Formats: sequence, C-alpha cells, structure tokens
Amino acid sequence: MSMRLSKFKSKYMSMLVQLKQELVQKYPERADRIELIIDTLMNKLHALKTHSFTEYIHSVYLASKEFAEFSKMIPSQKEVEELLEED
Repeated sequence: MSMRLSKFKSKYMSMLVQLKQELVQKYPERADRIELIIDTLMNKLHALKTHSFTEYIHSVYLASKEFAEFSKMIPSQKEVEELLEED
C-alpha cells in the first residue's frame, strides 16, 4: 500500500470516528443507523485500494443523502487525483 493511500485511510477513519460522535449526539434516536453507516464506511476504508475508490466515494455520497454531515467525508478532487496518480 502506498504511503499516500495509508495516510488517506488514517485521515478519513479518524474523521469517521469524530463524525460518529457528532451524529449520535445530534440524532440519538438514530444511533443504530449511524453506527451501521459508520461501520460500513470503516470497512470500505480498511479494504480501500485505488481500484475500489469509486465504490467508497459512492457509498459516502449515499450516506450524505441520509445525513448531510457525511458530505464532509467526500474527498476533494485533488486528493482523488493524487491517489489515482500513484496507480
């Protein structure tokens, strides 16, 4: 695994942990759903390779349709381009 991909995974996993805390506080009645989405995204990040990058982005996009706060988990175009350049 490239260093950039490793750093990307670490950064976004850390952001997911923080987001989970924020969302559970804001929507305590939806904690189970939030946990399911976070767990799914964590699993996708853990297994992320550059060829599966679009699947991760699509999953985050779908999560953001349910909870707008997930939109901050969508990487910038620059981040995507840098990761894909390594491939």
